[in-house]
Amino acid sequence: MKNYSSAISWFIAVAFFLAQGYSAAQDSEILPFDLPGGDIVDIRLYKADGDKLLLGFACDEGTGQAAMDAASVLSDTEMEIWMPDLLSAHFLPKLKSSLAEIPAEDVVALINAAIASSDKQVYLISSGGGSTVLLRGLVQWEQENPDRLDALSGVVLLYPRLNATPPEPGKDPVYIDAVGQTRTPIAILEGARTPNSWALSALKEKMQAGGSLVTTALIPGVRGFFYERDKQNLPENIATSQLAGLVRASVVKLKLLTQ
Repeated sequence: MKNYSSAISWFIAVAFFLAQGYSAAQDSEILPFDLPGGDIVDIRLYKADGDKLLLGFACDEGTGQAAMDAASVLSDTEMEIWMPDLLSAHFLPKLKSSLAEIPAEDVVALINAAIASSDKQVYLISSGGGSTVLLRGLVQWEQENPDRLDALSGVVLLYPRLNATPPEPGKDPVYIDAVGQTRTPIAILEGARTPNSWALSALKEKMQAGGSLVTTALIPGVRGFFYERDKQNLPENIATSQLAGLVRASVVKLKLLTQ
């Protein structure tokens, strides 16, 4: 069997180190929240006593087992976790096309609620197509709050899928309008075994156009949607088991980026 140990990068090693000693499962609770349009969203809440709050916008309704396991571990360290189920709130199926139907106003309202809930450092996180929901809402929040941008500490994007049109060989990627309009610091994690990794430098450059500081990292041996796959290779299995550590390492990188 091929030896993957040499493929584990410094980033994975740091993630593994950060995840050690935090294995106790934390119970979550459901917090109903009134959305601007009149619907009610259920927020899966993992409380924590630390100084950080992570607000997630998942494309799997925030109920994927790997995501919940990671949230449980993170809440046992220093991060309070909010996982709103926006798809169910709008009675939308778990389809990529459903994401475009989630109003940016919902994201704005949830960001404001997270900021108002405490004096914690607030981070946003999403993965895959859910990153479009996050970025569109973030752009609107920044436009409405130009004098309080420091109320958000950063954004973590796991294998974001932000193309407005399907990629074409030999042509520059075309991204959704929200890409390049933000000013909040952003950390991007991408799988090294996905075609999107080839355009990561272009995405970083485009993201920085609006003023965001951006840091990127490739996870060796990993494809996109790695922690949602039924059949994983060895690096994907390792990365999934250390998902909480990857998120914590991304937060560390964001703090270093802004110092």
